[in-house]
Amino acid sequence: MERLCIGTVKDYDVGAIKDFIVRGFQEINFEVKGAKVLLKPNLLSGKPPEKAVTTHPAIIRAMSELLLDKGCEVHVGDSPGYESTEKSLKLSGVMSIIKQLGLSIATFDSRIIKENEGISPYRSFILGEDPDGYDAIINLPKFKSHTMMGLTLGVKNTFGFIPSKEKARWHLRAGKDRLLFAAVLIDVHNIVKPALTFLDGITGMDGEGPSNGRVRQFGLVAMCRDAYILDHVIESMVGAKSVLPISRVARRHGLIGSYEKNDFGVPEVKNFVMAKTTDTDWALPEFVKNILKNLFVKKPKLRKDLCKGCGVCVDVCPATSLSLSGGSVEFDYRTCIRCYCCQEMCPEGSIKV
Repeated sequence: MERLCIGTVKDYDVGAIKDFIVRGFQEINFEVKGAKVLLKPNLLSGKPPEKAVTTHPAIIRAMSELLLDKGCEVHVGDSPGYESTEKSLKLSGVMSIIKQLGLSIATFDSRIIKENEGISPYRSFILGEDPDGYDAIINLPKFKSHTMMGLTLGVKNTFGFIPSKEKARWHLRAGKDRLLFAAVLIDVHNIVKPALTFLDGITGMDGEGPSNGRVRQFGLVAMCRDAYILDHVIESMVGAKSVLPISRVARRHGLIGSYEKNDFGVPEVKNFVMAKTTDTDWALPEFVKNILKNLFVKKPKLRKDLCKGCGVCVDVCPATSLSLSGGSVEFDYRTCIRCYCCQEMCPEGSIKV
């Protein structure tokens, strides 16, 4: 039976974070010595820590210092949405920790093909980093809402192993089918097989996450060997009205096992606001669902007063439904697949749902 450790750390005090990690390691019997370890934070884009978009540098420092004390070789990296790994590391404040502690950077710029007999219809995945090149992968997601999947937690965070342009292709393949995309995320997660997931929820985000929502102070930290269990428990804490897509598919395939919860003073998550997206995965004929989705699934829209015409949204759109005209962005909703990559990646927060 797996153990989940969950508790309160009020701010990004490295000593307090390390105390929780040490206690958690003991409770779940997690031990690494002299290992080659990859820390996989959420580095969605190069935003400063106070924006709550990326895993906080203090989490990287606390985990790295403990691993270095155990003689581990520590690497840090992710594949951001549109920037280079190095740029995202620098702007998020993580690069300074890497330099101070002498850590290594995992650039996620390789093309590793992994074959997998998973639960999605797909059998081949291109990764930017080879998970088999490490003795252990420690998954460090950020606690945030997500316009497409409801929340982005442990399982979703391992999608960062997919290189940025490949991410767009997967969005395009899944289209508006959130359960199909959840199956793809699960397959990638099972290929990566992180040894541990540690959630940074000291600050997080609700509303129109994962990049332009409302920054919240939660004081929440959690760790488990099994990300499906961690995600399931956090979903219940936010009061989601229905089971979110990843947990729904995971439950269907028996991936959420039994667990014991070690409570280290769990903070109450009050008034968590989910993104304004509509669940349209009804048990209806496919052609009917497509009509209803086009009518009821919320559309991304431009706030022209905030747009600077940088073109990032145009570049990341997997369905090529956006274009720049006269310095302004225009949407083709006939082809838009409602993946909200444009909203997620807009550096100015000018696209709303």
